Amino acid sequence: MKFRVESKGFRLSPSLKNFATEKLSKLDRYYKDIQEIEVTLEIEVRTSKEVVNCMLNIRVPGKDAYIKTSSSIFEDAILKAADAAKRKLRTRKTQLQIAKKRKSPDRVVSAKKAMK
Repeated sequence: MKFRVESKGFRLSPSLKNFATEKLSKLDRYYKDIQEIEVTLEIEVRTSKEVVNCMLNIRVPGKDAYIKTSSSIFEDAILKAADAAKRKLRTRKTQLQIAKKRKSPDRVVSAKKAMK
């Protein structure tokens, strides 16, 4: 699994980059086929506050997963994005397992359905 961490509008510190890769590397537990994770951090000014946006693009076979979260702190935005990605990857894995069971030719069919 490869990581690409980018920042828009500010210079990314090595400690923040390490924090992001450490927290997002745990997503491999929930979905094994992750090829690459792109992390984009940007600061957005809303009225008088600065808001940090964290966007994740998770490349997996099939359709990529895209997550966007925001917070007032960098680390909190990354953690929120990691939690959202975990939920999204778990549902994708469950959907794939259900689809695989439906297509499996060796599943058990009840006697009534076999007679029809």
